Amino acid sequence: MIGFSSDEEDQFDAVFTHEQGKGYGYFRLQEDNLRDPDIYLANGLSLRALVRLSDLRPSGVRPALLVGKPDLELPYPYIEQPIEWHKLFEALDDLVEKRADALSKLEASDIVTVPERRRRDRLDLDLRDPAEYERMRAKLPENGMVLVVDKNPVLSDHLQKMVTRYQLAVDWVNGEADAIAFCKRQSVAILIVNTSTANVDAYRLCRTVKDNQPGMRIAVIFLTGQSFGYDLARARDAGADGYLVKPLVSHHLLSALKKFLPNVR
Repeated sequence: MIGFSSDEEDQFDAVFTHEQGKGYGYFRLQEDNLRDPDIYLANGLSLRALVRLSDLRPSGVRPALLVGKPDLELPYPYIEQPIEWHKLFEALDDLVEKRADALSKLEASDIVTVPERRRRDRLDLDLRDPAEYERMRAKLPENGMVLVVDKNPVLSDHLQKMVTRYQLAVDWVNGEADAIAFCKRQSVAILIVNTSTANVDAYRLCRTVKDNQPGMRIAVIFLTGQSFGYDLARARDAGADGYLVKPLVSHHLLSALKKFLPNVR
């Protein structure tokens, strides 16, 4: 959801919990959830929301619906405000069915589209030299691998099979100290932390790994369950890059990796 207040988001959450379309249920992705959305729902009366939506490049595979008719002509369907909820669900159901058609055409191509990750809105014209951004950007570790912190190697073994064709190495440790030591001696591009791992403080581990590698871009992804409440403010303060909710679906996990590894396409 893009461009709505917290009260509006709560209202959508309540409606999605108690109502649905013709057999389709909907839920809102929380901020920093690395799972790719199926549909973008944007405030059509907010210029900031429309600019952000444009950056995300909606498509047939990941369509957009506007709530409120914008002042300018845009290639997205919309419903009027105030919302008539049955019309919202009709519009969402229609996009779900069109999205299914688009996905069926891509099925054989093995293409996974990855939306741009942007935490800061872009509204003003930026005239700075692109080289300045290049100097500011943290560097990816050379030949960086994926390290999984978990109680057992089941996930890392599964992940290794998933990324074999990308020549991406995956390893596993089951403790916080082992993870820190591993990142010091090996080139790690992504650290995946199962937050249910015994005696592992995910936030502390994330902060330590980030602090130990200044100037390097190590992505840290939390795997959370119902018993672990993801604290957005604390996670961002520690430098975490986002989270995925268990149980995991393979293509959601692979898509999350693609967000941080440009060679995995």
